Amino acid sequence: MTNRIATKRSRQPHPLTAIAIVIAVSGLAFAGELAVADRLPWGDEARGVVAVLLGAVAALWLTLRRGGTLANLGLVRPKRWWTVPFWVLGIFVTFVAAQALVPQIIAPVFDLPAPDMSRYDFIRGDVLAAVAMILLLPLTAAIPEEVVYRGFLMRQFTRLYGDGHTGKILAVLSQALVFGAVHFQWGLGGVVMTSIMGVVWGGAYLLCGRNLWIVIMAHSAAHIALVLQLYSLPAPA
Repeated sequence: MTNRIATKRSRQPHPLTAIAIVIAVSGLAFAGELAVADRLPWGDEARGVVAVLLGAVAALWLTLRRGGTLANLGLVRPKRWWTVPFWVLGIFVTFVAAQALVPQIIAPVFDLPAPDMSRYDFIRGDVLAAVAMILLLPLTAAIPEEVVYRGFLMRQFTRLYGDGHTGKILAVLSQALVFGAVHFQWGLGGVVMTSIMGVVWGGAYLLCGRNLWIVIMAHSAAHIALVLQLYSLPAPA
């Protein structure tokens, strides 16, 4: 039995190799999407969707091809359903507080620009566009992003750093930096704020027992709040 487990482990790609494969797949998909961006019917606001979806497919493939399961990515049923709303609310409140406080904390040292959300101007004052985004974002962003960055990358970084306290902290910070970097189209402010989001989601993922569905629901709640905020802004001239 021990030899069989050791053999399965030896067949797993090195964590850095697995991380590089997923990032490469996403990067190539993003580059291809940019090459035909002018011909995409959904416009600039959808850039990156294909990249994160293919990244999630690559993460699933790397996990399942060697005998892994969806549970390895945190896709498991919550043990106590009645605690889920409290977890989601707590994560969401922490996220909102972090987004509000961090810019104020760093303001004396650095004036952080606001994230560039101009690609979502079409939502302003448009009920149908706002509803469509609320319905689509879980499928095109929250679920695939959580599969890649929390479910997959957290596991790989933990394998790399170790499953101890320090290793978990480094795993949270590492995936958060990657998560922030891939949002470069939102400008420096967007990179910083999504990195903070990555820290909150990553920490929550560990605290709730690596249950990805809980974090996905909190992530979706944050998206709903963002869409409502954008909808309430005056329509662009």
